[in-house]
Amino acid sequence: MSKPIKRQSPARSDEHEDLVLFRKMSRLLEVLVRLNVQNMRGERSQNEMISLLDSVGCGQSEIADFLGTSTNTVNVSLYKARRKAGKK
Repeated sequence: MSKPIKRQSPARSDEHEDLVLFRKMSRLLEVLVRLNVQNMRGERSQNEMISLLDSVGCGQSEIADFLGTSTNTVNVSLYKARRKAGKK
């Protein structure tokens, strides 16, 4: 015996389409940010990039993800940079 086909209400279908579109846009934005980070990298060191991304509000896990490193590396770099800045 076959199950009856559930039909979504038009509002529910629109919500689903909005969610799919949101996910696609989020992924595209993430790709654009990654490309921009790679473009900014140029001659900058990893520590300089970490400080730069931190200064524009990126979180430590985001920075690690963008630069392909560990969050521990980011934490240590930021700790050293902040300690050095405090000694000036």
